[in-house]
Amino acid sequence: MGARDQLRSTVWIVLTLGGTACALTLLYLGMRAVMDVGGFCAEGGPFVIEQHCPEGVPAIMVGSIWGGLILGGLYVWQGFKRGIPGFAGLLWPALFLSLGWNFFEFAFDPPGEGGGIVWGWLICGVVFALMGGLPLLALLPSLIRGFTGGGRSLLRPGWPGGVPVAPARRVAARVTGSVPSPGLVSELERLDRLRRSGALDDEEFRLAKERLLGGAT
Repeated sequence: MGARDQLRSTVWIVLTLGGTACALTLLYLGMRAVMDVGGFCAEGGPFVIEQHCPEGVPAIMVGSIWGGLILGGLYVWQGFKRGIPGFAGLLWPALFLSLGWNFFEFAFDPPGEGGGIVWGWLICGVVFALMGGLPLLALLPSLIRGFTGGGRSLLRPGWPGGVPVAPARRVAARVTGSVPSPGLVSELERLDRLRRSGALDDEEFRLAKERLLGGAT
């Protein structure tokens, strides 16, 4: 992947992930605005409305839901297309845990006077916490392995530790015209690990590989 492709991928990842986070934040704040007026509201239609919604909240919530779905889908697609670990597994827990927090907070500190626990909101908070917390606990080990390089990569099956051994052998074989020595393959794997860890940038990796393969001929 060239520098331009890398820049394009980075821009896509940053924009879609940032947009998804923005949509989740707007949905969280919109829900708080609705709960501030009692937990329900309505706008439009031929009926007499008992509780109007705060200004702009219906559009914000609808836009954040659809915008989050679209941007989240684009983020997942870009991550899978580029073969990089990402935060896609955290989107579901982030949604339900953030909305569950609203239920808990308003259950123990409801708007208006009267005080006391609002049991309906407390039950919803527990349900949302379970819906977000249990998947988070199940996904955390694989997410950690994905970012630390432990185990097999889900996006690159057949690459032990994320290192493309077979492609390295094919490249070396084309250069040398014969089966590469184990030392050459080991050096190629080491350079690849350094590049993936960030110790070498793409240009340094390319130059080091050229020197290595040039010395093997």
